[in-house]
Amino acid sequence: MHNDKPQWECDIMIRNISAVFTSEHACSEKTHILQKNMRRLKRIAGSVAALSLVLGLAGPISVSAATAPDLGAAATYSVYGDAGVTNDLSATTHVWGNVGHNGLGATNLDDATQVDGVIDVGAGVAAAASAAYDALAAQGATGALDLDGGGNVTPGVYTVGATALNGTLTLDGAGVYIFRSSSSISTSGAAVVNLINGATACNVFWQIPTSMTIGAGSVIEGTIITQTGLISLGSGASLKGRALAKTQVTLIANQITEPVCAAAAPPAAPSGTTEGATLNVVKTVINDNGRTNIVADFPLFVNGTPVDSGVTYTFPLTGMPYVVTETSNPNYTRTFSGDCDVNGNAFLLPGDHKFCIITNNDIGAAAVPVIPPIIDVIKVPSPLALPAGPGPVTYTYTVRNIGVVPMTNVTLVGDTCSPIVLQSGDTNGNAVLETDEVWVHTCTTNLTATHTNTVVATGWANGVSATDIASATVVVGAPLVPPLIHITKVPSPLTLNAAGGMVTYTKTVTNPGTVPLRNVRVADDKCGPVSFTSGDTNGNSLLDPSESWIYTCRTNLTSTTINTATAAGDANGMIARDFALATVVVAAAVPALPVTGAAPAGSALVWLAAALGICGASLILYGLRKKQTE
Repeated sequence: MHNDKPQWECDIMIRNISAVFTSEHACSEKTHILQKNMRRLKRIAGSVAALSLVLGLAGPISVSAATAPDLGAAATYSVYGDAGVTNDLSATTHVWGNVGHNGLGATNLDDATQVDGVIDVGAGVAAAASAAYDALAAQGATGALDLDGGGNVTPGVYTVGATALNGTLTLDGAGVYIFRSSSSISTSGAAVVNLINGATACNVFWQIPTSMTIGAGSVIEGTIITQTGLISLGSGASLKGRALAKTQVTLIANQITEPVCAAAAPPAAPSGTTEGATLNVVKTVINDNGRTNIVADFPLFVNGTPVDSGVTYTFPLTGMPYVVTETSNPNYTRTFSGDCDVNGNAFLLPGDHKFCIITNNDIGAAAVPVIPPIIDVIKVPSPLALPAGPGPVTYTYTVRNIGVVPMTNVTLVGDTCSPIVLQSGDTNGNAVLETDEVWVHTCTTNLTATHTNTVVATGWANGVSATDIASATVVVGAPLVPPLIHITKVPSPLTLNAAGGMVTYTKTVTNPGTVPLRNVRVADDKCGPVSFTSGDTNGNSLLDPSESWIYTCRTNLTSTTINTATAAGDANGMIARDFALATVVVAAAVPALPVTGAAPAGSALVWLAAALGICGASLILYGLRKKQTE
């Protein structure tokens, strides 16, 4: 006699769970039915799970992590076409990096005005790109991915077939992403590759056997390597990465930015090194969910030594990372930016002047977003150089409110010059930095050696702190004029509802000094690619003191985010840097309705689906046992 228990148990369970929808009995009776059948489900599920383990039907599949290939000679090239590079005469095309053409030319691309690096044959690039392609092809796949419509993925190796990206593809998390096509890939104008939670363009790779066509207006990240075909960028498309094509690369009004990749840890400093390096730890606090903590509530430390926010400290060099920590608060999240990595490590070399920015955001469930403030400070020393030797220098600090809400508790913390005195700007005398006010401060000190001075400006509004940093170098004892650079960043919109959405950041880079800047580069830790829009009025690729260069980038935000933009430029053998920070507040989800005791229809549907699945599996097992006994 055969045991038919699995079949009739399934029949009973399905009938009884279905009764939850139709029964006119009280809620307590429905609950009793569900509880009784849950016991049956657990009993059968145990049998199914046990046999699945024996047959190897359960358990995770182990997949090796994706690894980035060695790009070799190709690493410094933003564009390489083995059959040449062609631009359509559009003066708005700009390449931040080198362009290689294998001796076949870069048509209609001007080295002086449109390429920040060099245009040359690209010696060794073709071989390096081919080796990198093979290294990508040799890695095991994590799984298949349909790019149609976008999606959200974590690091891995994805087989994408011959497909089209026509939505937002979000790469979520630090690690290497490899997208491997079986043929060609194309994108539409709506295509966006969005990087969040530590994903970087340096670690994104597109392995394309034939060609890749990037549609007009697309925003793509990563290194593209084609084996046999071309790489074509439509009008207005941007790429933060590299276009390395076996044949041609064609351009039309594009912005291509070589990704800025983290350098390896430096070697230990030589014995006897005495030149110092500085580190300034800057704290920002976001209270967008009703809490009230301030900067002083988060004690800061570097390698265990207490430090104050906004104050510059000199540290001896050991070649090991300096670790920034704080006294944590379980009601706040913590993120690092600036010159620190995601764990708060900062490497210092002789003469470095670095900043580590820590942001604390309170945890809560506020449904209405608060409007965050934005503060801006520019610092200009006079004179910029003391060629005859030591002497007095006066620093002028100009503080502006470039947001939409007034700020209170505005402070300036300088590292080597005090007191910083307010000279003018608070027109109504209310100690509130209004959106139409410009506050001017000054400080005078005597310098005996070349020195870089830093100031940190902080203001508060709606429980959110706004911070900006400004640095300036004065050369003492040499007839060299140091460069200055300044960047502001304004997001639009400043707030989003609980669903999140796209935010456009507009960055304005200016030169408050007296010498033109070359090799200007702009980066953002949470938004890319950063695209140059306008401002080089004379087309000489130099940021002149009279010019304002405009950059933009767009990204999708799903939670309150503070991001850091960095601008750098060179002149007279020195590098000027500046930072800009901005917060966008995303409302938390509206709390769900309270539980009333009645079983939600959705939950019952889930259990019905589970019952059907488990019953199906048990019936298969029952059939196998029955066949074995016959």
